[in-house]
Amino acid sequence: MTHEDSQLGDVYVNEDCIGCSACVAICGEVFDLDDEGKAFSKKGIKQSESVDDAISACPVNAIHYKD
Repeated sequence: MTHEDSQLGDVYVNEDCIGCSACVAICGEVFDLDDEGKAFSKKGIKQSESVDDAISACPVNAIHYKD
């Protein structure tokens, strides 16, 4: 899985991800880790408070909403 593949929903994780898994801990229904230990978003995810919390917790600002 590539980070381009993770851009399937309205929220995505870019290539800056360091695999800290903070987003998974906060919002595991939206985020998961791939085989390389990098986060990705699951398909069809919309904005929510838990996603916003995960975005705020990301230490490298790798999580974004699509424009």
